[in-house]
Amino acid sequence: MRPRLFQTTSVRLAALGVGLASASAAVVFGVIYLGTLGALRTTLDTDIDNEISEIMVFGARTPPGVVAAGVRAAIAEPPTGTFFRLDDAQGRLIAGDLTLPMPTPGWHDLVAQHGAALAGHIRVLRARVERIGGGGTLLVAADATMLDELDELIRRSFLIGFGITLAIGLAAGIGFGRRALARVEAVSAAGEEIMAGDFTRRIPLSGSGDEFDHLARGINAMLARIEQLMGNIRAVGDEIAHDLRSPLARLRESLELMLRSGDPAVLPAALADAIAQVDAALALSAGILRLAQIESGARRASFAMLDLSRLLEDIAETYETVAEDAGAVLTARIAPGLALAGDAALLNQLFANLIENAITHGGPGTAIIVTAGRDDGGIAVSVADDGPGIPPERHAEALRRFGRLDASRSREGHGLGLALVAAIVGLHDGTMVLRASRDDAERPGLRVAISFPVAG
Repeated sequence: MRPRLFQTTSVRLAALGVGLASASAAVVFGVIYLGTLGALRTTLDTDIDNEISEIMVFGARTPPGVVAAGVRAAIAEPPTGTFFRLDDAQGRLIAGDLTLPMPTPGWHDLVAQHGAALAGHIRVLRARVERIGGGGTLLVAADATMLDELDELIRRSFLIGFGITLAIGLAAGIGFGRRALARVEAVSAAGEEIMAGDFTRRIPLSGSGDEFDHLARGINAMLARIEQLMGNIRAVGDEIAHDLRSPLARLRESLELMLRSGDPAVLPAALADAIAQVDAALALSAGILRLAQIESGARRASFAMLDLSRLLEDIAETYETVAEDAGAVLTARIAPGLALAGDAALLNQLFANLIENAITHGGPGTAIIVTAGRDDGGIAVSVADDGPGIPPERHAEALRRFGRLDASRSREGHGLGLALVAAIVGLHDGTMVLRASRDDAERPGLRVAISFPVAG
């Protein structure tokens, strides 16, 4: 079984880094190797081509005698590291200072053989073989020993450098792996305490500011959020129990009245009241389930492009009569052609909730204005009224689940309206802001401003 150290991400990343570094080194080596040797080989080939051009002045049509004279003249020059051999059509030597066997036409790298009339330091020759008129063959070769030595030097240097890189990389990986393993053990120990129920436990920081500290800060923030949510869950449980207590108590009272009363005339009213209390409890349960479904994001699957302008106009037209019956005035200012990807049913509920809240809490004589248009590349929608509004310090409470500004809970509702609105806005990647709609101390009103990202 492999030690845990070699199973750590740091060691694996170090091994990956060594592999990538080795691959990079191989690429660099290839570039240097091919670039350096290629340039020298090109220079050497150019010199050989020039020698052949001087000997074969008329190319392949150069008479054999002229070629032989050229070879003898080139051999007579001071030593330049260039060698020649001219054979006739039968393979017999006509002129030259090489005794190597004649290869086929083209370019060749020849290994110097013992007895080839070459200096002892010459090991490799770069050669070109050309056919001449009459069927003869001309070989021109140059000393390529330096290229061979340079090739060996570059290869040896690469192997040494690769070995050093590999050793340093593995050593660094093991060192980092030990350090990372210690940090992970600390995180694991803290996690076990948290799973045991200590939600105040946090991941320790080393103070180095490295990625582990960055991760630890993120986890600690998440743990703080979880601790807060756990507190919220307990608070929500208390709120649900509080909201259900009244309808359940009234339901029990109605049932007890039906049980004790012998008057058949009392029975229909008691049953109606019992059904109303059950409906209230079911409405609360349905609201909680609907809010949970929206916050889970499951409704995104039903998103489709819709005409938001038409949807808002229909809602405004529907609630104009409702507002008029309540003594309020509803006005709509909706720009045409607003398109949005979303859930039509949820968006309808969103704006219906806002308008109903404005009608309910604004009171008689309230002016309600629904506006929609394009703003900063997105879609801006607002529902504003000139009612009593909500104090700024209580905006967060109004958006919270079961947030009830009426501490006595004497008014109808469960405090899920704005929480449901905020969840629907979030589902559509929008933002929502509460603010006063006008500068009036007694009736500042409330403006709910919603911004949706541009469609597409």
